[in-house]
Amino acid sequence: MSKDKNNLTFSQAGLFQRGSLDVSVEFRKALSDAIRKSNYSRDQIVEIIEILTKIRISKHMLDQTTSSKQEYRFPAEVLHALCFITGSLEPLKILLNSIGCEVLEPAEAKEFKLMRLMREKERIEREIERLKGDIDGQV
Repeated sequence: MSKDKNNLTFSQAGLFQRGSLDVSVEFRKALSDAIRKSNYSRDQIVEIIEILTKIRISKHMLDQTTSSKQEYRFPAEVLHALCFITGSLEPLKILLNSIGCEVLEPAEAKEFKLMRLMREKERIEREIERLKGDIDGQV
């Protein structure tokens, strides 16, 4: 496997252990919980998914993908729509946490952006002071 920093390497934390990325049970539970806690019926959810994504999934397909039947999988290309409709990021969190990524809620994302901007502001202010010192030293 390539050692290029943009590609996976063998050293990544247990990546190649059988089942190390199996999140099927947790993912199905997160999908079911999101649907159950939403303000929409399963019929409404599949209808809204089709409106938003132009991809048709049936209620039966939704039921199968949230059951314990391992042979049925929820389509990745509509997952974001389901999360948007239900207001739950848990299904995405399950998938991304398994590879070491974090999903921020909108309020957390605003706080993170503010902290990043404040650090950048401090960096810019230091750079301004350094340049002023350079200019003053030349005079």
